[in-house]
Amino acid sequence: MPKVTDITVLNIDDKPYAVESLSDEIKALVDIYNDWNRKEADVHDELTRFQAAKETLSRQIITKVREHIAAKEAIADVEDSPPEAEESSTDTVDETTT
Repeated sequence: MPKVTDITVLNIDDKPYAVESLSDEIKALVDIYNDWNRKEADVHDELTRFQAAKETLSRQIITKVREHIAAKEAIADVEDSPPEAEESSTDTVDETTT
């Protein structure tokens, strides 16, 4: 997660103002802003993780579908192929008795 730096100095009209020297109302507003900024960074990190996980899952789904289709095609090929003729025995029986 990228480091989020809280606002401690406000630059207004090209003049810096330390937040700690401003009114309690302004400090509270800056605190809310800083809190939201941290939450936004957290959500962004979570979103990035979800996007990466979805990409991985998408690749897995594609692989599984391809495997499924290949297996079904292999079964269909076996079912559609003509049965192999039974091989006749090459052994001969001598019917003469001695």
